[in-house]
Amino acid sequence: MRTLNYLGVSTDEHVLNTLLKAYMDKGNVDEVNYYDFCYDIDHSDDLFKVGRDFNHSFAYYPKTQPRITAIDIKKDIPNDVDDILAKLRQCCKEQRIRISEFFRDFDKLRSGSITEAQFRIGLNMSKVVLSGAEFKALCERFQSPKEGSHICWRQFADCVDEVFTKKGLEVNVDIPLDDARTETLYGTAVPDESDQQNVQNVIEKFKFLINRERLDPKSFF
Repeated sequence: MRTLNYLGVSTDEHVLNTLLKAYMDKGNVDEVNYYDFCYDIDHSDDLFKVGRDFNHSFAYYPKTQPRITAIDIKKDIPNDVDDILAKLRQCCKEQRIRISEFFRDFDKLRSGSITEAQFRIGLNMSKVVLSGAEFKALCERFQSPKEGSHICWRQFADCVDEVFTKKGLEVNVDIPLDDARTETLYGTAVPDESDQQNVQNVIEKFKFLINRERLDPKSFF
């Protein structure tokens, strides 16, 4: 992106995401295959009218096709920040990792704050894939009062590590120990009264059918 800005090439976010999706062929969200990108832009056939079409050796020695991989661009839209934290707690619980380990090295002075770019790199290092909406919501929630775009990574890590332990428990045994939330909703709508009434109508019809036909519904499941 810095190189494109230096060349004066400006494009909208949609086109840029499409380019990144096409040339991120290493299976991660950190590396862009600039070699293939430059080859597609500065192709010798287009610039000098010479290339593979004039090289007959390829007819006898075909080039091995590269392995095609692609990066999955996440588009998850959470209900709130607590939904994202629950997702992160579940990931850390399954992988048995402490997410603070991936941010500590960026904070040389142990101030508890790092930049947004360092925060994104730390999440990538922890192999936690988040969508743009999720990352933006986390940045807004844990925004640091320092000038510039800084994130309170220590506060963020304490919230995620609640799935393992509670901060300050070693000095205060009266801290309540509630189960940290690990269940996510992500667009799951709460049923209203009409939905509940429709469900009740279906249940009543099902009961009537079972009683009339003398069926055992459990055997079908």
